[in-house]
Amino acid sequence: MKKPFIVSITLMALLSLTCVQAQNVVFETMYLKPNTQNLKELSENMKAHNEKYHAEGPYTASTWQVISGEHTGMISWIMGPFTFADLDNRPSDGGHDEDWMGNVMPHTHGMTDGNYWKMWNDFGYMPSEDFQGTIMRVRYVKLKPGKSEEYRHLLSAIQKVYDANSFNNSMNVYDNWSDGGEADLALVWQYPDWATFDEDMQFWKKYEEVHGDNSWATFWEAIMDYSDGGWTEMYQRME
Repeated sequence: MKKPFIVSITLMALLSLTCVQAQNVVFETMYLKPNTQNLKELSENMKAHNEKYHAEGPYTASTWQVISGEHTGMISWIMGPFTFADLDNRPSDGGHDEDWMGNVMPHTHGMTDGNYWKMWNDFGYMPSEDFQGTIMRVRYVKLKPGKSEEYRHLLSAIQKVYDANSFNNSMNVYDNWSDGGEADLALVWQYPDWATFDEDMQFWKKYEEVHGDNSWATFWEAIMDYSDGGWTEMYQRME
């Protein structure tokens, strides 16, 4: 059954977050189901809310539309990156809560599925310090029990390939920290534009240049051994 049109305060602002080196780098996520008759008002009021209360610092927010995958039609609202300590002083006063409840929530059918995602600080690649992608690809992964360290080791091999090349997209990985849902991890790539996907980056060849002949097939065999399925979604920046 097709999912209803929903707005998600979802993860992954990846804006310049790989420059953040802290023990806990976190994103808050949740879903909002919009009143489809008020989509214009919802979009405008969320944008105004972001500009007034979430324009900089650890509470920075951005907005994305989910355009493929299980949640096609969603809009994602993203806060972060922040540390857990930052949540002790998150925006609430100065009209913040009143603006959210009075100008955003009336155009929705409520919130659901609040969650936190914590970034792997030992993994990440950015084409440049000021890189901000317009397209985001998210691969949600369910791990087999007891296989998290093995999976982390596999992704360290991917890290080495990124470090050895000048790719024009970013990549980061996040642990599902709080909700115990179907996904244990989120692998997140950002790209500068859709045209990037017309190019064949031949990642498998670059992988074998770093790790040796037939290493790509071995990598995928291990991925299948350590993971228990997943799904992929695409996002497009709205701002």
